[in-house]
Amino acid sequence: ECLPDIKNVDYDGLGGAFIKTEDSILLTIGTPVHSSEKISQLAQSKNSIFGKIISIKNEALLNYENGNIAYTVLSSGHRNPQGLVKYGNEIFSLEHGPQGGDELNKIIEEKNYGWPITSFGTRYADGKSYPKKFSNLSYQEPIFAFLPAVAPSALNLCPENLSNYYKPYNCLMGLSLKERSILIFILDNSNSRVIIFEKINLGGRLRHFGLDENGKLFLDNNGHFYVSMDKDGLYKVKFNNFR
Repeated sequence: ECLPDIKNVDYDGLGGAFIKTEDSILLTIGTPVHSSEKISQLAQSKNSIFGKIISIKNEALLNYENGNIAYTVLSSGHRNPQGLVKYGNEIFSLEHGPQGGDELNKIIEEKNYGWPITSFGTRYADGKSYPKKFSNLSYQEPIFAFLPAVAPSALNLCPENLSNYYKPYNCLMGLSLKERSILIFILDNSNSRVIIFEKINLGGRLRHFGLDENGKLFLDNNGHFYVSMDKDGLYKVKFNNFR
């Protein structure tokens, strides 16, 4: 009932990444769409939960009774953010664009990330470009955009040995479905620009990182982290032999 153009709903676009803070859950809710302009426009509507990153207090989750949970909107104008991570005091998301235009975003409270008004990707229906309006101060530009698309999924911090290798720069690690790769982002010291991007192909559609009970990247006693691959199972991975 909360979605227009119901015949063109595509629930693959619903987001669903989350992270825990001390007193809240941050949750991504995409626009469940492949080609519907009506559904895409919900990302710009203040009256819709779709296309937003929201914050829900722990108390609201624990004490609700009637099915309605109080929340606040952290940011808007998102298409389909499927990766979310907290790095120090900053939040980053990894987001599917349309045809091309997947994004790594630094999430700033109350900022609008432009979907579907602006994007570096192109439209599915006719291949036309979207307007490039990130120079308009109304919209927050991505810190990195993928052309062509990689179909990103999860986002997390790099394991300690990889982070140490790149110090004093900062390191984030994502997963890709289309490119079948681990994605490595090395950020400048202000976390506002990607200065190195690397893909490490594992040969399958990579979906999730294994997490610990606090929602952090799980590392076993030997320093391995874990990655799920669609239709293939769970892989354990470790970076070594740094040059």
